Amino acid sequence: MRNPRRKIRRAQPFDEMGKGPYYDSDFEESELESESESESERAFVVDEELGDYDANEHTTFPQLKVPFDAFLYDFCNVPVYSKRENVDDEVIREEGHSDNEIEDEEDEIDQKPTKYSVHDPSVHWKKMKPHFGEKYANQTELRFCLTNYAVHNGYPIKVTKSSSTRLQAKCGLDNKGKRCTFKLWASWMNKEKSFQIKGLNNNHTCVREYKHATLVNPDWIAKQFLKKLCVRPKMKAREMKEEIKKKFLCIVSKGQCYRAKRKAQEILTGKLSEHYARIWEYGGEIIRSNPGSTAKVGVDIKEDGSSVFKRFYVCFKAIKDGWIRGCRRVIGLDGCFLKGQCKGELLTAIGRDGNNQVYPIAWAVVDVENKDNWEWFIKLLVKDLGLELGEGLTVISDQHKGLVEAVKENLPLVEHRQCARHVYVNFKKVYNGIDYKRHFWAASMSTTESSFLETMEELKEMNGGAYDHLMARNPESWSRAFYKEGRACEAVENGISESFNSVILEARTKPLLTMLEELRMYVMERFYRMSTIHLTWRGDVCPTILTKLDDWCTDMRLWSVVASDTNVFEVRLGFESFQVDLGQQFCTCRLWEISGIPCIHACAAMNHTQQQPETLISSWFSKEKFAETYKGNIRPLNGSRMWARTPYAKPLPPPARRMPGRPKTRRRKHITEKDGEYRKLKSVGGTKICQNCWEEGHNKRTCKNPTKPQPQQEKKRKGRPVTRDGQMDGQARCNSKKR
Repeated sequence: MRNPRRKIRRAQPFDEMGKGPYYDSDFEESELESESESESERAFVVDEELGDYDANEHTTFPQLKVPFDAFLYDFCNVPVYSKRENVDDEVIREEGHSDNEIEDEEDEIDQKPTKYSVHDPSVHWKKMKPHFGEKYANQTELRFCLTNYAVHNGYPIKVTKSSSTRLQAKCGLDNKGKRCTFKLWASWMNKEKSFQIKGLNNNHTCVREYKHATLVNPDWIAKQFLKKLCVRPKMKAREMKEEIKKKFLCIVSKGQCYRAKRKAQEILTGKLSEHYARIWEYGGEIIRSNPGSTAKVGVDIKEDGSSVFKRFYVCFKAIKDGWIRGCRRVIGLDGCFLKGQCKGELLTAIGRDGNNQVYPIAWAVVDVENKDNWEWFIKLLVKDLGLELGEGLTVISDQHKGLVEAVKENLPLVEHRQCARHVYVNFKKVYNGIDYKRHFWAASMSTTESSFLETMEELKEMNGGAYDHLMARNPESWSRAFYKEGRACEAVENGISESFNSVILEARTKPLLTMLEELRMYVMERFYRMSTIHLTWRGDVCPTILTKLDDWCTDMRLWSVVASDTNVFEVRLGFESFQVDLGQQFCTCRLWEISGIPCIHACAAMNHTQQQPETLISSWFSKEKFAETYKGNIRPLNGSRMWARTPYAKPLPPPARRMPGRPKTRRRKHITEKDGEYRKLKSVGGTKICQNCWEEGHNKRTCKNPTKPQPQQEKKRKGRPVTRDGQMDGQARCNSKKR
């Protein structure tokens, strides 16, 4: 291939300066070829007609068409310097400079490299456009720019060659079926770590394209949806596909959107292994930022010396101090599944503040819910809260065997209540019906032992098996009749723990550290919000308690009150009668002592003496106690880049345990919990008849019998029934005579 003539710039006379470059046409440079460039690079032809000379721009050759060579192009396009440097040779010689010095200076000027533009990745995607000589940090950055350029303009650009050292792209076809003239070649620079466009023909003759198979890939889609997926992590692939079509006028497949969403989630949350590897650092950051807090990591050491994550516990100093200062001695224990990539269980200890709201105390991530992990969790909780043997403490939980045994061994003096809803669900599986339901909940809500036994005797008359089933389930743990007084909590269900589990449902789908951080930020923000919300309350009692008091005392005027002493009354309604002592805050129905809120009988007595019922509510529900609970605050944490390194070995993720079937994101509700939902009644009690063998008990889909013809049914004879001898029976004969 023949190289173009290269004209060497010499110094201009002063009278010709500013008119354009001065060339010596008698010099022809020898042929130059770059051995490092491929044949495809040298095949590009620059057809653009270059503009007029500008002293501030690079020197160019008007009306010049040459075969493109990257090194030759860099060598020829030398900058034109300021007028001070364009002096006449004679003037230079007059100043004492020799010809050799002048030639050396000219060579230095010619060898100075051209300054090419550097790509700015922060530019808006619609303004991105590849330029000749533009430098990029890497090949990925160039592909991202090229993709934005193609998508915005609808160019069907395709990458034809791609490797770790080079990239070549061409465009599609025009209306006449000919190849578009757009071509691009880029590779790494020799003297610096930059990826440069070394060949470019940016003229397009192609038609608009809506599919960009080689450019619009999941990586590009993931970058476009990073912010949206951060706000809407449950955004569906179908929604992503429609938004790409609407915003970018680009058609992608649903599978590309699925993969893009997965990549975006990996970018936002990090790889799962990194979450487990930095759990020690996360625990150290909690202790550093919140002195007095507890953060414990449990690992299993394998035979090869590697450690595998097993469990992690956290309890903040401000939370445990607030519980000790202002919360009732009632704790709900529960475990819930983690539903994302991070498999395992989340164990929680939830208290109740003065307004009867959720008060998260501590939580732990464990590999599985069993006795060992519950015992480990409860021991740490006992140490943090100073529970000792559990005297004066009430624990509410489900019927998990490991949990029940762990509580019994570590808190022997505790009052352990079982969630009545869990007891009823198991009871309903065997004894279903409205009467059974009414008797169970009446027995559970009974506040006296006599009313409990009366209800159970009625159930025994209905079905002795149902009576035995409930009596074998330890009624002391699920009936108010046996609850201890002075705990200021009449709850028979562990609904407060279930409420917290539903609040953090979305967080439970995230990887380990992301989930723990979302829990911490939720509790931290809620702790601050609760510390100021009580300033807007009127009165000295929390508003939720006042609402409950109003509900209980709605019908207090129906009760008649007979005074026995200054503060002692007999409250009657029909055949029921209760003794109320306002001085001792006592009622024989026991609801006042169990709940800490005056019952309807006490409200009737106080109404009789013109007293306000809220004045005798337990101090646990006062606004002062509520303020003491949220007196402190949880201190914020630094970002993960600032966490201090620890000497411990980085734990590996626990072995994956994939459960059969599609992952469930919501708790499966019992039929009794679906009152507000539309449901269709299922067919119950019908007999299945197979349409293959015509036998009962199965259908055609599950039939294993050979095919049989449908049996013919006898047709009923018309008219009145007759006897065997052909005569009508007596009754039919009598009826025929009447007619």
